[in-house]
Amino acid sequence: MRKVFALLLAEFRKLGASIIYADFSKVIIDTGKLDLSSAQGYCDCLLKALQSRDLFEWIVLEPLRFWHSLLFMDQYNYGGIQAKVPNGIPEDVSSTPNLNADYGSQLDIISSWNIAEYLPKATQDYFILIVSEFIYEPWKEQAAIRAASRNGSFCTPSVTLSATETYETQVTEFLKKKISSYFLRKVLGFIHDINRHIKGKKDIIDESISHGFPPLAGSHIHIGDPALEFIKHVCKVLALDQHVQHDVLVMKKNLLKLIRVKEFAPEAQYRDPCLSFTLPNVICSYCNDCRDLDICRDAMLLDRDWRCAVPQCGQPYNREEIENTLIQIVRQREHLYHLQDLVCVRCRGVKGAHLAEQCECGGFFRCFEDATEFKAKMQVFLNIAMYHQFPILGEFVSWIMEIG
Repeated sequence: MRKVFALLLAEFRKLGASIIYADFSKVIIDTGKLDLSSAQGYCDCLLKALQSRDLFEWIVLEPLRFWHSLLFMDQYNYGGIQAKVPNGIPEDVSSTPNLNADYGSQLDIISSWNIAEYLPKATQDYFILIVSEFIYEPWKEQAAIRAASRNGSFCTPSVTLSATETYETQVTEFLKKKISSYFLRKVLGFIHDINRHIKGKKDIIDESISHGFPPLAGSHIHIGDPALEFIKHVCKVLALDQHVQHDVLVMKKNLLKLIRVKEFAPEAQYRDPCLSFTLPNVICSYCNDCRDLDICRDAMLLDRDWRCAVPQCGQPYNREEIENTLIQIVRQREHLYHLQDLVCVRCRGVKGAHLAEQCECGGFFRCFEDATEFKAKMQVFLNIAMYHQFPILGEFVSWIMEIG
């Protein structure tokens, strides 16, 4: 299956598509087209070409979403402007920038950022607002440029490669100016609000829920300053655009000066606030759908809604079976930790002689996985047990950490 999957992705690239993300259930591609009708036509040709291959004829591929603009970190952290084709509007009309303004209600800005859940509730709206504007502003500018070019004397029925490069250059310059002026001022204003409201109320018990860092299943690092974490999260997401990375780093440097943190200080470096743990091959007992569940980052599971994700099913998973599977995984990892090999600190060779105190090179032996790393992994399971209310798993992991 993995070999066929790799061949499928290679065929996508051979046909001119850029792979953004791919797993066994979905593939996200960049078509390189500027309007919706061209992207739809390209996808139709792409699927016909794939179905003509004997190797892929049994694979069912169907376009589910089209994006005008997409800012993608991973499958649980992304945002974009989702394109919709109204039933009463022809495809060629809905893909025209100046006519899209008349149907603005058809444009949805999707924000699905798991990392935002680890910010205080009072700052999550600030984060979503900044990122949404960062996605929308360049798309709006590109639509305006294309509309102006179509009204000009050089209007042609198709967009050439040189015109596409011109659009990208103009939009990039526009976004760079926005980062150094508009977005910088906006983030500065939000930081002042955070320092004034959150820091001033952090000792009030009633405000602890909205102004504190929420404990979630994937929490694994100590987070202190809300303003610092807000800066790190915002700049990490904005830097996903490769064309403006330098400008975002300059903005981050200026923002860190405001809160008196050095640019290369350890606390100024971004760390993913969520540790990921994927439970493989979870089978729905009703429809037999098999999928991998990211217990720490899946939005449905974070809402404690343990249901099958198939739209036609929606039946609840058996939580007892899932808890038992997690216990078996913890037990296996505990056995591997206590039966692990010893390695030389100098040459990294594995200890072969049982009674030797030193390696042949003169180095001492140590465990391949130290106790701190093992306890950090067990802490993830303890967080999962506490958040998702798995009492037996919680007791088992707590006992292992006590005797470890």
